[in-house]
Amino acid sequence: MPNLAENDGRHSLRRGTARGVLRNGVECYYGLRYGRLSRPGNPRSPVTPAEGQFETAELTGVPVFPQLPSRLERAMGPGIRENPQRDEAFYLNVWTPEGADGLPVLVFLHGGAWVSGGGAARWYRGERLAAGGMVVVTLNYRLGPAGHLEDKGQGDGHRPIGDLLAALEWVQRCIRDFGGDPDRVTLAGQSAGAWYAWALAGLPAARGLFRQAALLSIPQITPWTPAYRHAFTGKVAEATGFPGRADETASEALLRVGGEVLARTPQNPGAIPPMYLPVWPTEDAGADRPLHVRALHVRITWHEMSVFLPPHPSGSAEATATLRALRSLQTPAQPACPPSPATWPADRTETIALASWQTFGRFAQDIAASARKRGCTVTWRAFAALAGLPELGAAHCLDLPFQFGNAGDWHDAPMLHGWRADDFERLSAEVRRDLADFVAGRHQAPAGILGEGYGPMQDQETQDQECPR
Repeated sequence: MPNLAENDGRHSLRRGTARGVLRNGVECYYGLRYGRLSRPGNPRSPVTPAEGQFETAELTGVPVFPQLPSRLERAMGPGIRENPQRDEAFYLNVWTPEGADGLPVLVFLHGGAWVSGGGAARWYRGERLAAGGMVVVTLNYRLGPAGHLEDKGQGDGHRPIGDLLAALEWVQRCIRDFGGDPDRVTLAGQSAGAWYAWALAGLPAARGLFRQAALLSIPQITPWTPAYRHAFTGKVAEATGFPGRADETASEALLRVGGEVLARTPQNPGAIPPMYLPVWPTEDAGADRPLHVRALHVRITWHEMSVFLPPHPSGSAEATATLRALRSLQTPAQPACPPSPATWPADRTETIALASWQTFGRFAQDIAASARKRGCTVTWRAFAALAGLPELGAAHCLDLPFQFGNAGDWHDAPMLHGWRADDFERLSAEVRRDLADFVAGRHQAPAGILGEGYGPMQDQETQDQECPR
């Protein structure tokens, strides 16, 4: 049980050496350190286990790893900008119901295209999830140059995997102190975080660190090879050798130049723009790889790619070329187009459906099918609610506010414009309960749709359109 004491008019808590606050019946512990750089001053050196706590009274006071503004700010808003940035931001955060003991644990890995985000962003406040009967952990892992560039010619592995293993090992050592059961850990992730959760679910070094995985909007990628990383690192090093701008630090210059090198990388029509990507063995990157988890929760949104593709006018040369390229990759397994916002023209509906299937849906479906064949319990969900921006539909990341149930932390997210508070709360309760049941081992209907018919007040109408075969 935690020790409660009064501090400046607020309830303060202690569990061992960790200090927290009590909010709405949930104990909140921010900025718990799980690691340090093995070579101080070298942001690309391996992580080494560590303990301690960052001094802050607010979640947004916890540092995250260096990054540029997210490319999805037009949908999600600028929430991550409130956190300070540090090269050594190996922190995690824990929410646990007051007096919890022996509860299942959810460890959540944020997304952000491997270049942005952080477990301490207000977007991922875990209070309401924890109130559903679990211990919730969010964490930072290295991004962008620090996570992906080669370290002075050394052919080391993929650095963020080491970060995540260190954090999961912290959970195994310490989560009992926060009322969690280390034998009932579910590793969940969204987007890039979902890819990491899947990668770890098949990694022998992660066996026993968690028993279930939840993959929310997992993308299909072609990982970097060590040779590609070496060449990319050389391009960035060559560009940063020139005098930087007077108004930026060396770390900021590296972020900027890395982004510029990525921007010059050729892009396939209808695909996500070039990103930093994990270094991973090609033979271990397929959907049919064996997993060591016993249950899998897989979720997609209906219109994943709407936030990534340029809004070319219907019928324009650019829109026509993109659709032609996507059609050339179409497979017989491509399902019918999901319902789309009534304002979408037919070519946009087909473009978003094909791109979403090819980048997200097909990979998620193949992972689920492979897991079922190997005897894994699989839960499949599609998120269908509509964003407040008509061009987004059921967009990538739109499910996150509902999953965490913290509308106030998304007050500046354009994708929620026009949503009624009671509609948000009803759908959020359904989405939170669905994941809470999975975390607790109550595996419900194997397939289902969440949020169909929900949307902002001005646009909840959808249309059914057939995708050409």
